[in-house]
Amino acid sequence: MRALFVAGTDTAVGKTIVAGALASALKMKGLKVGVMKPIACGSREDAQFLMACAEADDSIELVNPVFLSRPLSPNLAAAMEKKKINLKLITKALRIFRKKYDYLIVEGCGGLLVPVTDNFFVVDLIPMMKAETILVSRSGLGAINHSLLSIEALRGRRSEPLGIIFNRLAGGLLSIPEKTNPEVISRISKVPSLGIFPFMKTCAAHCAGKAFLKHIDLKKVLC
Repeated sequence: MRALFVAGTDTAVGKTIVAGALASALKMKGLKVGVMKPIACGSREDAQFLMACAEADDSIELVNPVFLSRPLSPNLAAAMEKKKINLKLITKALRIFRKKYDYLIVEGCGGLLVPVTDNFFVVDLIPMMKAETILVSRSGLGAINHSLLSIEALRGRRSEPLGIIFNRLAGGLLSIPEKTNPEVISRISKVPSLGIFPFMKTCAAHCAGKAFLKHIDLKKVLC
């Protein structure tokens, strides 16, 4: 099984829609695809969307083994709820998935340096899960700084990203930053741009997969 970790440059940049779209696209290619949201805070809606995209029949507890009810960073939510985050639940779920799927699409929680505990961060999940990384960035203003900082964080853990997907957060014509950011970031970082994912106000799982195949270079993901 190949695990692809969809990481974000920040919260609310579109990790869920991109991860779900990737899962749906792989499913359309005839591959056996599982999904995972290892840690969720506040709601399990993201995990449920991923499951719909992959048509997964796994339990929500397996797809999202660590759930905290408060919409905060995991370390703070756990402290306020008087819970201890058990990372072994994640590795246990992985062992089950490895026997079942060709690909596992994993969605992170917020940005890369969001603390899971005071000395373990979201970025540390990637080597723990033996995953490869796809970075999702907003497409517009701010993308250069956030993307380059995130790439530095990944490389600091010896995790070279496969590429960057730029997610549009609004419709209309492409702005100048949206037109130029992918080339600038790829040139400086040497990390390839995989494409610009379109703004989707509402999105069914099947629509997300079709959009991924149309706008994102899947061959670079699978190579």
